[in-house]
Amino acid sequence: MTPDLCDAFRRNVDGSWTCIRQSMLTLGGGQSVTMEVDRTIRPGELLGGYDLAAYLEQTCAHDDTAE
Repeated sequence: MTPDLCDAFRRNVDGSWTCIRQSMLTLGGGQSVTMEVDRTIRPGELLGGYDLAAYLEQTCAHDDTAE
C-alpha cells in the first residue's frame, strides 16, 4: 500500500475509517480491491484477509485525527 493512502481516508471518532477518495488497493497475493467513496472500514474488519483499519491507524492516525 502507498503512503498517499492516508489522503484517501478520514479517521472517524469511533476508530473506523471512511474512504473520501476512490482508491485501488493491492493486497497480499496481488489481489486488487477498489475502495469506493463513503465506504467505511471498521477495526478488525478484514479486507482480503488484511486489517486495513489497523494499517491506517498505525500509518495515518497521527496525520488525520477526527475531532
